[in-house]
Amino acid sequence: MSVAPPTPPAAPGDGPHRADRAPGAPAAGAPDTTHRRRSLAVAVAVLVLAVVAALLLRVPGVADRLPGAAGCATVDGDPRPPAALRAAAREVRDALAGATDELAVTCRFTGPDDADGTDPGADPARWQLGVDAGVAQASAVPDLASAVLATADPGAPWTWWLGVHGTQRTLEVVLTPGGDAAPATAAAAVLAASGATSVWVGPESAHVLVTSGDQVAGAVRAVDAVDLPPTTVGADHPWVEVRQVHAGAWPGGEAVALAVDVAGWEGVYRVVLTGGAPASASLTVETEADAYRSEVARRLDALVQPGEPVAYDVRADDVGVPGTVGSGGVAPAPAPTPGATVDGVAVCPGDALAVEVTGTDAAAGSRFLFLRATNAGATPCALAGVPALAFTRASGTPVPDLTQLVDVVAPDAPPTTVLAPGDAADAQVRWGAMSTTNDPDVAVRVTVRPVPGGPDVDLALPTSLDVLAGATVRVGPWRPAQDPAAAP
Repeated sequence: MSVAPPTPPAAPGDGPHRADRAPGAPAAGAPDTTHRRRSLAVAVAVLVLAVVAALLLRVPGVADRLPGAAGCATVDGDPRPPAALRAAAREVRDALAGATDELAVTCRFTGPDDADGTDPGADPARWQLGVDAGVAQASAVPDLASAVLATADPGAPWTWWLGVHGTQRTLEVVLTPGGDAAPATAAAAVLAASGATSVWVGPESAHVLVTSGDQVAGAVRAVDAVDLPPTTVGADHPWVEVRQVHAGAWPGGEAVALAVDVAGWEGVYRVVLTGGAPASASLTVETEADAYRSEVARRLDALVQPGEPVAYDVRADDVGVPGTVGSGGVAPAPAPTPGATVDGVAVCPGDALAVEVTGTDAAAGSRFLFLRATNAGATPCALAGVPALAFTRASGTPVPDLTQLVDVVAPDAPPTTVLAPGDAADAQVRWGAMSTTNDPDVAVRVTVRPVPGGPDVDLALPTSLDVLAGATVRVGPWRPAQDPAAAP
């Protein structure tokens, strides 16, 4: 039986299993110089980064722009927020943590800058602390406001701004340190009740925006039910705004309905109604061009407006036409009935009058049509009042929405003219030039009723006229013709 010889002792410095070690590999237990070099390099890099970070933190404003360092984000170019503002921002962020889906706290410098070279950002009164929080329901707004106010120092000199937004509606409320959440509660109520797309409330004013004009009256009622500063309710389609002069008082409902209606007229792109007791209602109408300015003013003159008087100013290219809604409707004196007499002279019966168009004219944006009525009977007759008119378009249809005003300045009344057989009286019709670009269906015929109860006379016009849909024409009274044989 053979016995294996004993293993020779390891040489000094050799580790176990020398035969299994790769050539050139360090022996077990020997120092690993490569690992030590790597560790040293990492340590040096960390030390360098720490030194650089320390230096950066000493640069004004840098520390405050690091995430979470100042508690608020700042705008590039703004100075460093003061320490008190940074601390307040952190308190707000901590108080609202987890209460909203989205939260942004901003420190914004509101100025002014100093000209003497001192640090303008050191004055807290020149800053605003803003909170923009996303919520799904408007009912969360008062709680958010209360949370912010609870962390706000009533003696803080900076201003506070709380913005709350949703996916379809926006609600923003500017808070005052030491105040309460009542403005936020009121704003949330308006947002919920009015169908508004946005509600903004500040310390001195508020603005409510709805989508369409037919929502304006409802939004006005919603604001009237709460306590808000003077408020403007506006709509985009059409562009109309109703503005309070004093909180708690609005222009009358008739005036609000008028503003919404006028905003939809052709050529009008913006209407602003201002008022509320004790202020008088005032309507500012901005039109797209000069031609629309006079047309809109005449239509406003022609309206019969119930409720409070409404002054207007129709503007185009910084030129305005002032007036009062409904002021142009001067009622004519009652026309004599057929068979009556005026100073012993029988009233002209309609079938005794020969009516004709004697001409047209145009000047300085105005248009004119001249009519004549001749006594074709055998005896004298009295003619008074103004003729009634209707126009027919080239399409064969009546001109729609035609407004006829008496062209007599109050307190004057239309005169009475006694016509001998063969004598004539003239009447003038005038209106503002209208654009045929979008409405080329011009008037080609006019129907005249010379006296009440008389027959209608249909006449061809010597030329087509721009008496278009929605036109307002002013008709003068019958007056003695200066030259019965010639047109005016």
